[in-house]
This record gives sequence, structure tokens and C-alpha cells, in this order.
Amino acid sequence: MNKNRAEIPPRVVVVSADGMRPDFYRSASKFGLKIPNLRKLVVSGASADTVESVYPSTTYPAHATLVTGVLPRKHGIYSHLASLDPTDKARPWTWFARAIDVPTLWDVAEASGRKTAAVAWPVSAGARITYNIPEIWDPAAPNPHHDFSTAARHSTPHLFDEVLNALNSAVLASSGNKQSHSLSEMSADRLRTEAAIYIWKRYRPHLLLLHFADYDQAAHHCGPFGPEALAAVEKMDEEIGRICKAIKPDKSVTLVVLSDHGFVPVAKEASPLVALIEEGLLGRNAHGEPELKRLGAIHSGGSFAFYWLEEPTAEERRALRKAVARLMASGAVREVIDRKKLEALGADPDAELMLDAAPDFYFSDRSAGPMVQESVKDRGTHGHLPSVAGMEAGLVISGPGIKPAKNLGRISLTQIAPTLAARMGLGRGALASDAAPLDLS
Repeated sequence: MNKNRAEIPPRVVVVSADGMRPDFYRSASKFGLKIPNLRKLVVSGASADTVESVYPSTTYPAHATLVTGVLPRKHGIYSHLASLDPTDKARPWTWFARAIDVPTLWDVAEASGRKTAAVAWPVSAGARITYNIPEIWDPAAPNPHHDFSTAARHSTPHLFDEVLNALNSAVLASSGNKQSHSLSEMSADRLRTEAAIYIWKRYRPHLLLLHFADYDQAAHHCGPFGPEALAAVEKMDEEIGRICKAIKPDKSVTLVVLSDHGFVPVAKEASPLVALIEEGLLGRNAHGEPELKRLGAIHSGGSFAFYWLEEPTAEERRALRKAVARLMASGAVREVIDRKKLEALGADPDAELMLDAAPDFYFSDRSAGPMVQESVKDRGTHGHLPSVAGMEAGLVISGPGIKPAKNLGRISLTQIAPTLAARMGLGRGALASDAAPLDLS
């Protein structure tokens, strides 16, 4: 019995708290946060002051780095969007794992005979994951973020319905078989936690990946320090506590709570598309809607990327320079990132250039109205250069052999995947990453 127990590969549970700033767990009292579960993990394990993200510091490129240990230029996920056409009304996202160009943690785990699981993990649709409910929706749906049918279709066969039936049964049992509560009343993070705990208890995967997004959505809407956003952090802490309780019987499990990027407050919205239209780089059709020409674009909140879809004329190059100059004159641009710096950052090799937003500004995909206006939608954003204050991601990791209350200082997002591979006993060369695993002892 003891021999068989010793042969069970170590298990790792990863909780991605989208947008969580490390100062939330370093200085919880400063924000009035009640996050007892996260603070206990900081005391029992190791944690970072700062995790440097990727460029742009957005969810999908960062999550691909979290499971590969390499920068976007190497793994191939450069943006949340899969379409370079800014006039597309329903732009697809980079949901599918086939777009990742290097081995992932789930690839090497599955190749070693280990079972893997993921709930709402970005860029995981169609992945080689044993038990998978990916983050994916129909962008043309009336309410895309409540489109569960698309996620069901791309989940492991029968898993979505199995989990849904189990959760419905649990809700009925807890309410005395009365319809006084329903899954529709639960937050997205709570639903994802319920699904993850069910899969954990039912199938015992060696790697479980779980993505929380409620804080990210609230921080965009009301700002990173708004009451709604901070309440989402506290609710997320409650979900972390439920996960801790679920995995507690297995003392060999490593629990990781991390984030992909930070957040900064904003008050002004800049629209590069308006400048492009005014300089003739985008057209307008008979209905007055923007029309694609040779220049593609992707907005990422704190950054904005331009792409030549065909070889431009000298006049078009001058027009782009004029549009960028107008945006810079408006005060909306912190820095213009050229191809040389994009290469140094390990960012998109296809972008002609990227703009990094100035403090208090974010870039949108609006194509009408003034080039710059007071924000009517968002109060928080991310996507800036990873060196910009506030873009720091976080990491807390607790488990056997990890030194309690260890401060990891400043680390790179690329170090996390090699560290998780080492915790799972997968070996240093399992991934394409050159980053060294963290010293947790």
C-alpha cells in the first residue's frame, strides 16, 4: 500500500485569478480586503512581490506563457483576438490550443501518462486535456458571455452535461428540492469552482487548471479599486477557501494561486480607428460603417497594434505616421513600440508597431466620434508594457517542501511553467522554456 501511494505522481492545482495585483495579498489592509484564505497561503508557502507579465499584458498571451514558459513570440499567442480585421463585428478570439506552437504543461503531462483537467482556461479549446471545459463562446451571440452551449460543444465529450447535472442535483439537495436557488444565480467564479471541485473529486487529475474572471470584469467596469472589484476579490478568496477544503485530504498537492497581469485605473478613452479613418487607412461603406483596406489592427486596452495586411504604398506609410503623430499629440500615447523593441519584448513579430497607452488612457475599437473622449465604458484596464507600474502579476504557491513565508521577490511569468513541471516531476527539459524553475526551498 505504501509503495503504491509513493508511486502516485505529485498533483498540482492552479488557480488563475485574472488581473489580481500582488499588492492585494501583500497589503490587503491598505485596500480593506478580507482575504483570509489567500493570506494563509502566503504564510504557509512562497509568494512573489512582482511577476513580470508579457506584452501585451493581456489574458490570452499571458495564459499561454503560464503553461509553456515562453514569451508570445515563441508560443504564437499574441493577442486575445484571432482576427486582424477591426471592422469585423464578431471577431473570434484565440480560443483554440492548436494555435500554441510549443508544448504545454498538459501536453507533457498527458504524454507521461498523467491525467489533466481544465475549467475555463484560456486558449484550451480542442486541447489534449483529459477532462476539459474550455473558455469559449460565440462572439455573434446576443449575450456572448452567457453562451454556454459553445463551451459544451468543445468540452470533453459528455463532460459538460455530466458536471451540469451533478451541480443541479447538488443545488436541489441543498435547497430541499425547492427551486429557491439555481445555477443561474451563481457567479461565474462560483460555477467554475463547483465544476473544478466535482472534476477533482470524481476523476483525481494530476494537473487541474482553473480560471477566475469575475475580478477582471469588475475591474474593467468600475476600476481596479472600485467597491465592486474589491468585493469580487473577496468572493474569489471564498472560492479559494472552498478549493483548499476540497484538496486538503491529499497532503501531497501543490496549490498555486497566480495571475496573468495587473490593472490600472483609467478615465479617458482614445480611439486609434478614428484617426485611421480620418487619414484614409480605413474606409466607410454605404452605411457609414468602417471598411477594411490594407491596415489591420488589434486593441488591447493599454496597447494598440497595427498590421499591414498587404504591402503598403509610400502614401499609406505616411498616413500611418500622421495618424500616430495625432494620437501622440492628444496625450494618449506613452510610447511607440517599433519592431526592434517588439522583438526584444518577445512580442508579435507581425505587428508593424504598437502604441502603449499613457497614464489614465486606454485604447478602444470605437470607430466614430472624437478621437479622445472621457471614458463612458471602462474605468480600469491592462495590456500595457509589463514594466508599467500596476501591470505586475502575482504568485502564491503552497505545498510539500515549500518553505513557509518565503519571499520570491521579482520573478518572470516564464518561470512558472518550469516550476509547475518540476513540482509534477516532469523534468527540466519537458517544456521549450529556458527559464529556470523557482527555488521554493
